[in-house]
Amino acid sequence: MCDAVLRPWRAEDVPQLTALWQDAFGDDDDYIRTYHGLVLRPGGCVVAQADGRVVSAMYVMDGPNLAIAPGEKRTAAYTYALATLPPYRGRGIGAAVYKACVAAALDRADVACVLPAEPGLYPFYERAAANIPLSYAREARFSRQELGTLRQDDVTPVSAAAYAARREAVLAGRPHATMNQCFLDLLAYHRQRFEGGLFVSASGAAAAEVTDGVCAVSELLDPSGDGMGLLAAVAARCPAERYVVRSPLFFGGPGEVRPFMLGVPRSPAPMPRDLWWGVAFD
Repeated sequence: MCDAVLRPWRAEDVPQLTALWQDAFGDDDDYIRTYHGLVLRPGGCVVAQADGRVVSAMYVMDGPNLAIAPGEKRTAAYTYALATLPPYRGRGIGAAVYKACVAAALDRADVACVLPAEPGLYPFYERAAANIPLSYAREARFSRQELGTLRQDDVTPVSAAAYAARREAVLAGRPHATMNQCFLDLLAYHRQRFEGGLFVSASGAAAAEVTDGVCAVSELLDPSGDGMGLLAAVAARCPAERYVVRSPLFFGGPGEVRPFMLGVPRSPAPMPRDLWWGVAFD
């Protein structure tokens, strides 16, 4: 590792944090400004400084909390958006920033969570801070043609607040992550900003977002069936070439089971394998 100094973010870091985010993820100023407005609080970001500038950073967001079983809850903190400038990659700086974020998260929550943006990143986080899978999900992929032939459920678009309320009703008694206000505000922003939507049916709910011809159905909840009628209705309202769909293990749904959220628990108490995280900003 080079001579990088890890420290909490400061107000004067915001322009460099914005540039670092844009370099790593390509988002525009409005998205980054909205996110910063929601999460840049004391303890909300760890930066690595080298050669007089911020070269790596990661955010720590409170919540959502985990409803493990009726009457049993654990607090969580969500580590997000690890980025390192290209000349400083491969030196262990990003791993050091992430470990510092885990320590900061565990100072105020029972579990430090991270959702790798792609499967190839899981080993990095597992090595960096001894992460274990906290939850699993079914994941399936479909073409527009495949879904276009299916019977559709009746669905209604709803606001983020209405979706969160229906979501809690559908998931009551099941192990799941509950949205705190920060996650709800981010969900509302995504609904306004991006194509897709939040939908409820007679018995279920689904969240979808379309980017570059791919519709990510990040949450397909159908306690009364296999989810395909609900998915077909979402696809009809969210045109895309391909669909990537996640659903919980305890409901019927398509796809193969794979690890989803990783985490570092503060205590060794076991987590239920079918813990559903659901909507996440990966």
